[in-house]
Amino acid sequence: MITPKTLGQILRENGTITEEQLKNAIGLQNKLSIRLDEAIQRLGYVDSDDMLCALSKQFDLKIINPLEIPIPDNAIQAIPKDLAKKYHIFPIEKDNGSLTVAIKNPLDLGMSDDLRFTLNTKVECVLATHDNIEKAIKKYYENEEQFVFDGLYAGLAESVGDPSKPYAHIKGAEEKIDSPIVKLVTSILTEATKARASDIHIEPLADRVRIRHRIDGVCQETHSIPKNFHEAQVSRIKILADIDITEKRKPLDGRINLDIDGRSIDVRVSTIPTTCGESIVMRLLEKSTSYMNLGNMGFSKHDCGNLKKSLRLPNGIVLITGPTGSGKSTTLYAALNEMNDISKKIITVEDPIEYTLPGVNQCEVNAKIGLTFPRVLRSILRQDPNTIVIGEMRDVETAEIAVSSALTGHFVLSTLHTNDAPSAITRLTDMGIKPFLIASSLQAIAAQRLVRVLCPKCKVSYRITGDILKVMGLDIDRLGSDEICHGAGCDSCGHTGYSGRTLVLELMCLTPELRKAIYSKASIDELRKIARANGMTTLMEDGLRLVRDKTTSLEEVMRVSVN
Repeated sequence: MITPKTLGQILRENGTITEEQLKNAIGLQNKLSIRLDEAIQRLGYVDSDDMLCALSKQFDLKIINPLEIPIPDNAIQAIPKDLAKKYHIFPIEKDNGSLTVAIKNPLDLGMSDDLRFTLNTKVECVLATHDNIEKAIKKYYENEEQFVFDGLYAGLAESVGDPSKPYAHIKGAEEKIDSPIVKLVTSILTEATKARASDIHIEPLADRVRIRHRIDGVCQETHSIPKNFHEAQVSRIKILADIDITEKRKPLDGRINLDIDGRSIDVRVSTIPTTCGESIVMRLLEKSTSYMNLGNMGFSKHDCGNLKKSLRLPNGIVLITGPTGSGKSTTLYAALNEMNDISKKIITVEDPIEYTLPGVNQCEVNAKIGLTFPRVLRSILRQDPNTIVIGEMRDVETAEIAVSSALTGHFVLSTLHTNDAPSAITRLTDMGIKPFLIASSLQAIAAQRLVRVLCPKCKVSYRITGDILKVMGLDIDRLGSDEICHGAGCDSCGHTGYSGRTLVLELMCLTPELRKAIYSKASIDELRKIARANGMTTLMEDGLRLVRDKTTSLEEVMRVSVN
């Protein structure tokens, strides 16, 4: 008799995890009294797809995606919504007295027995990911005000007609506000806004169009629509964004202004041609800046005080740095709110202007007419400003004007793409700025990252072991406490365990020692060492503060930190 292989054996044989990782996972399993698959994924060793493949092999079950196959009505009617949500399952097919059900966890043996007893029918199981089951439940059971695609498809097919000639049909949609394609695009925008999405990704694939939302910095697939409706959908979005619908060969940009549930939303639309059609990304920006206050950004009291002190200086440069999507613009506008005073003349140069601030002179660059960052900066210096805000330092000419302005009595606030605070010095040097000018003009550098906040409704405390910390390159002394939290996942947070985001900060204020080191062309490691000796908290250290406060999880901090 052949003994079935365990999950750990299968993952080891597949080369998915190492023997040491398996031992760490078993230790966490015993410590927290959880399943082995959950322990492995909590440690970040295996993603959901690889885990599903291993479970499929262990239990000899087929993997399917309920979003990519037609689901008959009799299958949906066979399982009530409450039962589907309770067990987190989804009906696939009902035939000859047997019901096929998609499950995420074949280790829950009691669930199948409960279903057979409750439904009084034979139950066959297949596997599907947690996210796909969740989306299928929403689509077929809860999606009345979001994407009622089945109802839209018939109307879409009639209104779109020939997919190769979408414009004539879409043009009519401008006059007929209840046309199916108008409803479809409106649903996409409304649903994303209600889901707190920062971006909507509409991506044509070979056989379908994938729609994803970026929520709390992570992309999540929400819907899949037929490929033949894509061109009509793109044309509708282009019309709303005032983009040329006849141009499909090059990237294009536009804007849409929306009012959803009393909220004014600015939508930035970007299109690029791909092998499968035009891909669209829509960034959603709420125009209100009332929430942009340095005091509620999540900074520590120490860093917040030092940053405010730097912003009150009469001259010099303060830089906000980080990669794309790290919240630099939000911090920039919060800093502007802090500095906005009737006694100061503040002028900004932005590309584009993301939020409108009362009392601030905001200029938007336009490369098409030659209105570039350097040209606008030269002009605004004749406007007698106290403070100059540069949306981003992109080239040496812009950086040189900023440095010159700071050395002639102006205060300059700008952003820069770097991984941490000391790296900004190297970045400016690489752009061509002399070290002695950097040392003379720079006042502070704030490097930052966004981390997801644990959902308050499902976060759970647990004690982490030294062995697990060792795997992460940490120890109890550095963490400060062995009692931390993770998000179990619930309906409120979409079973992610997180809801919202906050900032971790690395603030490097220029001291005489740092200025001397910059002038001497010290390395990044040397600058970091001096900055830490002068009180700088690194991104990792600030993230661990949030872990100790049980604001976020250790896994989340490890995901975004660089040191």
